[in-house]
Amino acid sequence: MPIWRIQTEISVDTTLPRDVMQINPVFNDHGLTTDPDGLCNDLAEAISQWTVPGGGYQVRCTAYDVEGTPPVFPAGTSTFWEGVSGGSNEPREVALCLSFYSERNLPRQRGRLYVPATILGVSTSGRPSTAAMTKVSTLVPILTGLGGADVDWSVWSQTDQVARPVTNWFVDNEWDTIRSRGLRPTERLTGTTSE
Repeated sequence: MPIWRIQTEISVDTTLPRDVMQINPVFNDHGLTTDPDGLCNDLAEAISQWTVPGGGYQVRCTAYDVEGTPPVFPAGTSTFWEGVSGGSNEPREVALCLSFYSERNLPRQRGRLYVPATILGVSTSGRPSTAAMTKVSTLVPILTGLGGADVDWSVWSQTDQVARPVTNWFVDNEWDTIRSRGLRPTERLTGTTSE
């Protein structure tokens, strides 16, 4: 039974591949029938409604079998609000972390999803507000409800080659920085020093 990493891309500022922000949850599909297209469709729709109700960001989900033999090709895909990109009002690098674990908060049993602050629609000045942390926490029912009883949101351990179902989660009031989400420079000022 496959274990899916669903690469979830949210288009911010443009729909160019370099401007997407990703979260990559893992799901253990232990049902009799595997429908990665259905999982991608359900997750893309839920995330598109979660970011901005009624749409506002292109959301593309692509399922990959984490146990597949390289090269691993997409097994399913879905896109909602194709061609739409919301603007970033906050620094693209700033994120809130949804931390989670399976039974015990130990290495190989924990994971993180870094949720971009810009899609939360909150200010990044000062500490994250309770409202921002609550918004991130509302991802939990989306992830745990995906696929019904036969699909578990999981922590994948590459070292152990084991998917463990998520049992606990938390969001704290500290911003994280994801440098790879920054925009590429389009202008530069230069100078020399004179002494």
